[in-house]
Amino acid sequence: MLAGIGHGAVVIGLTVSLFAAAASVLAARSGDIGLATAGRRAVYVTCGLSAIACGVMVVALLGHDFSILYVARNNATTTPPFYSFISLWAALEGSILFWTLLLTGWSSLLLYRYRSAHPALMPWAAAGLAVVAAFFFAVMTWAGDPFVSVTPVSAEGNGPNALLQNHPFMGLHPPLLYLGYTGLAIPFALTVAALVTRRLDAQWLTLVRRWTLVPWIFLTAGIVAGAWWSYEVLGWGGYWAWDPVENAALLPWLTATAFIHSAMVAERGRSLRTWTVILVTTTFVLTLLGTFLTRSGVIESVHSFTQSAIGAWFLAGVLAALMVGAGLVVWRVGDLAGTGPPPALVSRESAFLLNNLLFAGLAFAVLFGTLYPLVAEALSGERLSVGAPWFDRVSAPFFAALLFLAGVGPALPWGAASWRTLRDRFVIPALVGLAFTTLGAVAGLRGAAALLTLGLAGFSGAALLREVVRAARGRGRSSGEGWIRAAWGVATRNRRRYGGYLAHLGVLVAAVAVAVSASGSIQATAVLTPGQSASLAGYTVTHRQLVREPLAADPRVFETRAELDVSGPQAGMVRPALRDYPNSVAAIATPTVMTSVGEDFYLTLLAYDPDTGAVTLRLFVNPLVAWIWVGGAVVVLGAGFAIWPGRRAAATRTGS
Repeated sequence: MLAGIGHGAVVIGLTVSLFAAAASVLAARSGDIGLATAGRRAVYVTCGLSAIACGVMVVALLGHDFSILYVARNNATTTPPFYSFISLWAALEGSILFWTLLLTGWSSLLLYRYRSAHPALMPWAAAGLAVVAAFFFAVMTWAGDPFVSVTPVSAEGNGPNALLQNHPFMGLHPPLLYLGYTGLAIPFALTVAALVTRRLDAQWLTLVRRWTLVPWIFLTAGIVAGAWWSYEVLGWGGYWAWDPVENAALLPWLTATAFIHSAMVAERGRSLRTWTVILVTTTFVLTLLGTFLTRSGVIESVHSFTQSAIGAWFLAGVLAALMVGAGLVVWRVGDLAGTGPPPALVSRESAFLLNNLLFAGLAFAVLFGTLYPLVAEALSGERLSVGAPWFDRVSAPFFAALLFLAGVGPALPWGAASWRTLRDRFVIPALVGLAFTTLGAVAGLRGAAALLTLGLAGFSGAALLREVVRAARGRGRSSGEGWIRAAWGVATRNRRRYGGYLAHLGVLVAAVAVAVSASGSIQATAVLTPGQSASLAGYTVTHRQLVREPLAADPRVFETRAELDVSGPQAGMVRPALRDYPNSVAAIATPTVMTSVGEDFYLTLLAYDPDTGAVTLRLFVNPLVAWIWVGGAVVVLGAGFAIWPGRRAAATRTGS
């Protein structure tokens, strides 16, 4: 019964989506308000149907209804309720279902927010979003039906993917990523609408930038959460491995970030509009490509745990989106052509242009490294891989230049900058950067890359802080306010600018933490029998005993843990473990991470001997890793501050 209700909701969702698209197109062409309203309300209905389908799946998961194949494959009677719930997005079909709910939710939010505004744009945007929703409903109707029934019904299911039930962070990381992915359909739909209606004006740019920033925040948070999850769960002591699925999330983030910067230049004149449209289209295409890579099984990785015929559908979707975007750009190239003079060589416009080229170049490099093994295998049959060292080597110059521009761009004036301006704004930051590099070298920081990162971060951070101080000092002189109140007043009067500064500072903090943790990490392997100890960088680990027992929350899962006493800068009893899940060939590591402001002490149980109680441990001392998460949080906070409406904007909306 549940399968029938869920599948029925999906099929009706496909029908209603097609109706919404047709009604919206007819409304856009005829100006019929009734048809526009019908199209908009049909999109609301698709959101409701998606919610019903998701609700049915959640009920089936919580009730262990193994008559549904998805539940049988991703749930067990012993699965705790929390992991049963998040199994909604634990595998292919369920994640597409959840994806559709978020997509239709974003669509409904946009159309409800502007139900009485932008009458020329919204019907076309509704049509575009309805077509995208129809694609996902069609996928679930045929290639990836999440409600396939199975007979005979098994008394027990397979259980969720072991990696997905080993840490509660999986309840947060995928939803954040999906919110980012699906939300980026909104700027694409708005851009298609603007191209069709030839309304490529500043109002469209403002609208698209705002509706890009919101999903960009979720995508940023999702990427950081994914790195955190990798660090806390996988037991290898790192947080970023250039895994193809990590790259799939990074690619649209890079192009969306480039768009956010190019839009600021485009809003000030008629330049960069073609480039801006290309970035929006590319970002959406990359979200589909990322889904294709992660869900088709075409690339094997820790995330690519399912395979299905769905890959062909997504490849067709990628090509269709690419052709639509490219076709519209060619069609409207005359309207997109810039009319303003080229920017001065040393100006904020030129800095943003260079910033865009770097983001685009980095995105191309990451895309090349991700797809090259696939292309090579398709052409020659030979399996190749592009590893982390290649990505590190290729991406490092891009990241270094972007760190430099993170301070230079905001500090440069719009229009040509004089040499006096450059001297006034950058001499002190340059000295600060030099001081940071020197202090890093004196403190024992190893590696040219780490020292360069520290110096560039010091330079850019000082440039940004100088801008804040300069503005606050000016306001303080004119208003008589203290410097803290003056700084807050300056920031809240121009949230977009100073929110951007805060986001840049977060990037700098994270960059320093990545550089220092990568260059300063120390690790060792120790084999200990009960009573023996090992030391690393001031920490001493003493093996107390080896324990093997079923998990209290899920007795089908056996945990083997080493109970250890740790003394040193951080102290206490810790229990790194290996967990044997019935549906996993290999045991899943459950490392212990002791975190402080300056460093993490990280322990992983690699192997054990049940006869002697001996354990093989990997010990890491990773400096500043916690500051990566802090930096990511500051980026999100800064972006949120930038889009938060100020009093004047709120008053304007209230008045209107």
